[in-house]
Amino acid sequence: MNNYPKWWDKTITIYNKFEDPQTRVVRWYRNVLNNCFWKNSFQRLKIGEVEVQTDSIICRIPPKNNFLTRPEWLNVPNDTKADYFTLAQGDIVILGEIEDNINEYESGHRSSDILNKYKAYGSMVIDRCNDNTGANLGIPHYHIEGV
Repeated sequence: MNNYPKWWDKTITIYNKFEDPQTRVVRWYRNVLNNCFWKNSFQRLKIGEVEVQTDSIICRIPPKNNFLTRPEWLNVPNDTKADYFTLAQGDIVILGEIEDNINEYESGHRSSDILNKYKAYGSMVIDRCNDNTGANLGIPHYHIEGV
């Protein structure tokens, strides 16, 4: 963390979604990451006479040894997927260290339940993600945005 600003001080929990292609069973894998940046972004747009408020969340994650690209993560055996994290559209990120497990087949533990539970505290579904860890891209990080 030596080169990162002091405001990169947030802990986040990432839930990666995996649907088994053979059984069609959905499973979520949870990882907790430290030293991240988190910002709520609010904008007001005026379109003609209508004013619309948009809100989104920006999160930056410093490089981690247990990060895999989505294709790499999909090829890891299911029993070791929890050892790694990836970033993909549709994955869930919640501000803080969250102990909840997502189970789409159990009321109160579905992804929508977990998102609603932590909405006021800070939660998002990833819309966009970029790997900005390459050379000449400023401070190396993974950049994600969502609502």
